[in-house]
Amino acid sequence: MILVADDDKVITQLLRTLLEEAGYEVVVVHDGEQAYEHIKNPKCKGAILDIRMPGVNGAELLMLMAAEHVKVPVIVVAGFPDFDEEEMKQFPNVKRFFHKPLYPEEVLGAVKAIAPK
Repeated sequence: MILVADDDKVITQLLRTLLEEAGYEVVVVHDGEQAYEHIKNPKCKGAILDIRMPGVNGAELLMLMAAEHVKVPVIVVAGFPDFDEEEMKQFPNVKRFFHKPLYPEEVLGAVKAIAPK
């Protein structure tokens, strides 16, 4: 299962379609609290995580994952220049970092790298 966590419903629908067509099971959530619940699920093999979300944001979620030793690999996406790739490298779970707009081929390639079928 791949978790897609982003408050932008258009992006989550596009990512769901892209990943499901590639054969992945996908769970979509729109805030950090929901993401936190799903990221601990043993079926979760990877996550696409937006940095800016309501409630618990992406950076806070990464800190919680590190504190609780949750080792799910994460692809971080950001629509604002608040964070950069160097800052995200401090989190061992972060495997890729993309700024929006997203390019489907790049995202799919990154998901395949962290969660091969």
